Amino acid sequence: MKTFHILNGDCLAENFPKNLEGESIIWREALIDGPVSDNNFFENRKKFITENYDSESNYDELVVKEFQKMQNIPEDSVVFFWFEDDLFCQVNFWFLISNLNLSNKKILRVFPKDKEKGFAETNENDLLEMFDSAKEINDTERKLISNLWADFQQNNLSKGSSSEIVRNLEELIVANENRFNGTLKNQIKDIQKTAETFEEVFKIFNQKYPVYGFGDLQLKRLMNQFFG
Repeated sequence: MKTFHILNGDCLAENFPKNLEGESIIWREALIDGPVSDNNFFENRKKFITENYDSESNYDELVVKEFQKMQNIPEDSVVFFWFEDDLFCQVNFWFLISNLNLSNKKILRVFPKDKEKGFAETNENDLLEMFDSAKEINDTERKLISNLWADFQQNNLSKGSSSEIVRNLEELIVANENRFNGTLKNQIKDIQKTAETFEEVFKIFNQKYPVYGFGDLQLKRLMNQFFG
């Protein structure tokens, strides 16, 4: 029985415990931003990322190839998903659970100990402890998570569901609504009253609103959209 670790981003990969058995595959996407329709999915994502974030990036190598590796995980494998609790990470997680061929595999989620810090500032011993506390994703949870992805695609996340695997679902749904109802714009505006540089805005924003999980590139793009 083979073991695989799906890691959300390169930061975790750099700190990943060397003595954990199994192959690591890295997911490098930001599905919180840009087109998420099933039609020509990777083609549209590549175009969006290249035009808005990194014209030099080799999307096929960094994203599509890694996704294919995940699709080729053999049956009877054990697959651990290392994803944090913020909206950025969870949307990526929902997509993978919904779109990967996971039948006849044991799948589990590894949870960060601290919801707000995630894995990035965690030492190796803590990561091993989190690995030992991983929870299996049963069929009911898997279906619920697949539905979350479908609802996110339609911008129609509905409150009322609860999940052991997506442990702060209500908060994530509110954060997603805030992106469109003016709340997020006002949150950033308030920070701008006292913060003079983008670096300061980014730091304060992440301290006050870790639920979004935006990187500096996402926040910068949002600010350009909101304030020109």
